[in-house]
Amino acid sequence: MWKKLAIIVIIVIFIDPIYTAGKAVVQQVITWANNDEIETMLLSTKEKIIDATAKLSENASIETATPIEEKPEEGVAVTASTSKTPEAKLVVTNAKEMADAMYAYYSSFSPTFEIQYKGNTQRIEQIVEEAYENAIKRDDYVYGHISKHSIRFEYGGKTATIFGEQSYLMTPEQAASVEMNVQEIIASINKKSLSDVEKVRAVNDYIVATTAYTEQTNASPHSAYTVLTEHGGVCQGYALLAHTMLQKLGIETKYIVGYVGQQGHAWNLVKLDNQWYHLDTTWNDPVPDRKGSIRYQYFLVDDRTMAKDHTWIAEDYPKATGTTYNYFHDVDFPAQVGQQIFYSNISDDNKLYVLDLKTGKSKRVSHSRAQYIVYADGWLYFSNYSRGAYLTKIRPDGSGEQILNREDTKDLFVKDGYLYFTTNELKKMAL
Repeated sequence: MWKKLAIIVIIVIFIDPIYTAGKAVVQQVITWANNDEIETMLLSTKEKIIDATAKLSENASIETATPIEEKPEEGVAVTASTSKTPEAKLVVTNAKEMADAMYAYYSSFSPTFEIQYKGNTQRIEQIVEEAYENAIKRDDYVYGHISKHSIRFEYGGKTATIFGEQSYLMTPEQAASVEMNVQEIIASINKKSLSDVEKVRAVNDYIVATTAYTEQTNASPHSAYTVLTEHGGVCQGYALLAHTMLQKLGIETKYIVGYVGQQGHAWNLVKLDNQWYHLDTTWNDPVPDRKGSIRYQYFLVDDRTMAKDHTWIAEDYPKATGTTYNYFHDVDFPAQVGQQIFYSNISDDNKLYVLDLKTGKSKRVSHSRAQYIVYADGWLYFSNYSRGAYLTKIRPDGSGEQILNREDTKDLFVKDGYLYFTTNELKKMAL
């Protein structure tokens, strides 16, 4: 007697070296063989932005279903084509339990799994597909780190065996390292008793200030691990690290994939006061890297503004229509003093402005074009690009502005009672 054998291959592909295509729409193609006891099924991702047919043909590997002699004592058909020995087995009886099992494997970054299903197998294809869809939608952070995976199953009348093989952008050890280090960062943020918008800003500032955009990394530049530990990476790593940090701070967030021009890109959506906003930490990080420099042009942005240079499948994500925090978008080189941010205004020729965080109102402090702004002991220090990028200081009320040197100056920071800055070399000045 021949037993039904089904194979499902689910492929997640790299459609661009910048990021892994995520949350793909799955289409079902069913081909019946002449023998109605044998079924072969292929589930493949539909690329969301452009036609990915060529990519699928390069990445997909479809096994041929072969009838297997039933072994009554086991009740489940097996094949010699299984390439890896599964690490463990779980027994499930419905789609929900199967989804739980799949997610447990994915979230632990396990390379293989084997799940035993016991029950009526008449709808086994739908059960496996439903379980898979349920599992991958649970956490964008986990799914965003899966680089490629496949699922196949074999079944008889009352049992089935589901096999999974997957690879990730980081190892289980690296994932554990991210978890431990992110918890420490989150604990330090939570000590400050911040509002939700301040928490989102803290995440943006941490990632932007500590990371340089680069593909030249030891581990995968697409992973949260690399952005966190090597302080370098690409947009996928930026967005995935932001995702897990925001989640742990209690901020509802989504990982979004789309395009900037013809190039793949990834960023986040965050929810504040029942409104969704875009957050692109990658595009808030200047390239080439400016040490410690942060900007907010893509901080809490609505759909209309984001669509000026980003594209995505809008129906796949919540609408972002809020404009509450638009006052952040002109801020570059911020220096916070209490509830005020002194900054270079990108909409007014980079002149020195101050933003009142309580009211959201801004006003000009000086006609000087200011960059690399820092604050210490009642003075603002900056590179004055109206005067040869010379080192300049000014009081927060706009009084007392004076030039301190006659050299092109950048990369200002304050430490241990000294103002450090770079001209042709690193220098310091006692405060």
